[in-house]
Amino acid sequence: MKIRAMKASFQLGGAVAAVLALCSSAPAAPQEVDLKLVLAVDVSGSIDNDEFTLEREGTADAFADPEVLKAIRGGSLGRIAVAMLDFSSPQFDKVVIDWTIIKDKTSAQAFAETIRNTPRTPGRRTSVSSALELGSLLLESSEKDIVATRRVIDVTGDGPNNDGNPMTDAHDKTIAQGVVVNGLPVMDDMANGYFPELDKYYAGCVTGGRGAFVVVVKSYKDYSAAMRHKLILEISQNETLLKEAQARAPTRGLLVHTAATPQPPSPNVQVLRSAPNEFTQHCDIQGGFGGFGFGRF
Repeated sequence: MKIRAMKASFQLGGAVAAVLALCSSAPAAPQEVDLKLVLAVDVSGSIDNDEFTLEREGTADAFADPEVLKAIRGGSLGRIAVAMLDFSSPQFDKVVIDWTIIKDKTSAQAFAETIRNTPRTPGRRTSVSSALELGSLLLESSEKDIVATRRVIDVTGDGPNNDGNPMTDAHDKTIAQGVVVNGLPVMDDMANGYFPELDKYYAGCVTGGRGAFVVVVKSYKDYSAAMRHKLILEISQNETLLKEAQARAPTRGLLVHTAATPQPPSPNVQVLRSAPNEFTQHCDIQGGFGGFGFGRF
């Protein structure tokens, strides 16, 4: 009897161990967040190291800002997932910060510090199309681990697409996947990579999807304010704020001042809606900016 009892005990123990092994090998359920956001940052040759540093520091400062954290905590789940990639020519594109969950002050400040400590990726020309392609892949490949009702690629840059696959193809494929593309074009007329009407180029060629918009910055010194306002609009998805901004538009042009928070932004930080325009049929500028007299970057 004792031998039978021992055998039964061993058999039971083996069955329990087998069940535990199956449970431990089962895939974990994906984490749910309000927003999956890819920050795509232009590191092409037209952006010098000082400008790059202002971009990195400005992005870090924005994520550490209390109003941005308030927007994050205001979501139904109170958390977002963010990743960052550097883009220039396709062969240099690189994911520099993998998916990070931001849900409180500690995680926001830690992410800001990671941004500050992330070195620049080498780069040459400007392939916005490859930024959308890599951003889409980054969003899709992480679906088994992180899911969200909204997926956004945010493109920051100082010039149009002049390398890689055609811009229109990459844009349309990205939007067809349900991804929203917002933009933050830098139009500093004192910078080496200055491209006139880049705001309209981003509105007509780069951005798209439901509620897409462009936040324009006219000086690198205002980059932090621009990123902060963009993140608040992007995370909160507050249509009232966008409509209020449009209501304050000047009578000429598409540019309007953004009113994302009670504090007024710099007059060099502006916002416009994503919409087709005169650039939409000419989204690729081959051979760099040489034909436009802006150097080859």
